[in-house]
Amino acid sequence: MSKITREQIRRHEEAEALLWGSDKKLTHDQVAFCLEHWDPRALAGKQVAQNEAYFTPLPLALDMGKYIGGDGRRVVDIGAGIGRLAYAVLCANWWDMRQVRVTAVELNPEYVAVGRRLLPEVTWVQGDMYDLTLWQSLPRFDEAIGNPPFARVLTGCDTDWIGYRGPAGLMAAAIGLRVAQLGITLVLPQTQTPFRYSGAPSGSNVYTDNHTGYLKRFLAGRPALEWHHSSLDTAQPGYKSGWRGAAPLVEVVTLRDQAAALLPLAAEPGIPRPLCRLSAASL
Repeated sequence: MSKITREQIRRHEEAEALLWGSDKKLTHDQVAFCLEHWDPRALAGKQVAQNEAYFTPLPLALDMGKYIGGDGRRVVDIGAGIGRLAYAVLCANWWDMRQVRVTAVELNPEYVAVGRRLLPEVTWVQGDMYDLTLWQSLPRFDEAIGNPPFARVLTGCDTDWIGYRGPAGLMAAAIGLRVAQLGITLVLPQTQTPFRYSGAPSGSNVYTDNHTGYLKRFLAGRPALEWHHSSLDTAQPGYKSGWRGAAPLVEVVTLRDQAAALLPLAAEPGIPRPLCRLSAASL
């Protein structure tokens, strides 16, 4: 990770004071402040994580979350960090919080502690997303969302069950397709997508031949796989300037595969949709 500035350290310390200076429930503004300014780079000298974390820029997270959840859906945030994407899903369903149930899976215990303080509405699970037994302890999900590590996988778990071995981003995508019946929406570097939409000149063909060897392996055996780009140009300054310690060129993609081999996870009863009943007097 790149060096953190003095101003960023000061903001991080303000966030720490809000988090741990009182046990009172944080206000919405305090939650938003901590999500924006709590910075893992300030944990120098501590065991931050095996896989370096670059939290999703908050404006990008909020736009990603707009179309996730609703109708009582169960959503899992894979590699959740401190919960920026989970927060975005909650914000998108603010009108009726009963209409979405969010679970966050995160390896780093410090991130989980912060996430639980910020988002007590979320079910936090501290563990390795590559661990099959972790997923077997959880219910079936409707949708998955994530901003996973982009580089190689660092884990001691057996990953054969995932059905793919390659960069961590595509492995997280493969996991999402196995645990969420409606697919996964996630951030991937352009080297791991079959198109280059963000930063492309107007009118250019974004579906260029971008099939690297590990992407070809991911696509092999998935003839029913659908790739959808979000029309979010992540090269725009409002998104790109929000990365801390990096400025990757990424795409926001949704993957769906009706032929995916879902893990045999327990199904939980859904939440009934609210009904609007009209009385005779109102007609």
